[in-house]
Amino acid sequence: SVLVAVSGGPDSVFLMYALNHLRKKLGFASVAVCNLDHGIRGKESKRDSRFVAAAAKRLGLAYFHKTINLSKVRAKGLSTEEVARSARYKFFAEAAVKSNATVLATGHTLDDQAETVLMRFIKGASLKGLVGIAPVRCEGKLKIVRPLIEIGKEAIVRYLNANDIAYCVDSTNLEDIYFRNVIRREVLPFLERFNPRLKRSLFNLAESLREDFEYIQNEKLKFARRAMSAKKGSVEIALKDIVMQPRTIQKEVLRDCLQASGGEVKKLSFRHWKEVEVLMNPKGKGFSVDLPGAVRVSRTERYLTFAKI
Repeated sequence: SVLVAVSGGPDSVFLMYALNHLRKKLGFASVAVCNLDHGIRGKESKRDSRFVAAAAKRLGLAYFHKTINLSKVRAKGLSTEEVARSARYKFFAEAAVKSNATVLATGHTLDDQAETVLMRFIKGASLKGLVGIAPVRCEGKLKIVRPLIEIGKEAIVRYLNANDIAYCVDSTNLEDIYFRNVIRREVLPFLERFNPRLKRSLFNLAESLREDFEYIQNEKLKFARRAMSAKKGSVEIALKDIVMQPRTIQKEVLRDCLQASGGEVKKLSFRHWKEVEVLMNPKGKGFSVDLPGAVRVSRTERYLTFAKI
């Protein structure tokens, strides 16, 4: 059973029609639709939700909807976009249970992937960030898939228009107060003057980096099982083991130690990594470093210990 996240925009509407059309061929037990109104676009978002409900009804698909007031949802240290994403996936999980779905399909396209990779590059992301949007990932028992990740938005819109399939246009996509909109409307078109296939190039880059990242993750897990341990609110890692690892593995293990000890991984900078690197060196100066999220990493003769301050 598949649950399709549909906002009313061209990508998710195309996905809904496509999966419904192909459900027998792909062997789906059922296809259901879910829609979340974040409550930040007023009448326009209500219109979009009514549109999705009507489209699902025409196709004979079960429909699950929820309205929230995002302005009343607060989360320390998170942007509005991050809070919206968290609320969205919480709702998706609830709708999946109600629809008995084991798979959630979202309408992310090649354009979304290219924009994401470029945005993260500009902000100085690590390898983990540059792999972009995962085509397939699991969140608890729910498998999340992006069937359109290799298809450009232009082709999708062209198909919908040619077949007289209606969709909604989100007016906030035209506002340059959002970083993604500036990337989409100004930065990418400028760069495409030098590489007309830039979006495809960014997509290919993300795919290549994901292969490298998955290998690194597997090696990191092998190491962490034998060298990392949690003790009464702190995390310890054997110093003699971590210093023998390649720098790439060191970074990933230390990132996991920070997260496991209650730190804020998203605020971890290159400067922080260099400070910890000096700390691991027996000849280095100092015996502790403070990291984001009020976590102190201390060095003893045998261990690095991550603990809340």
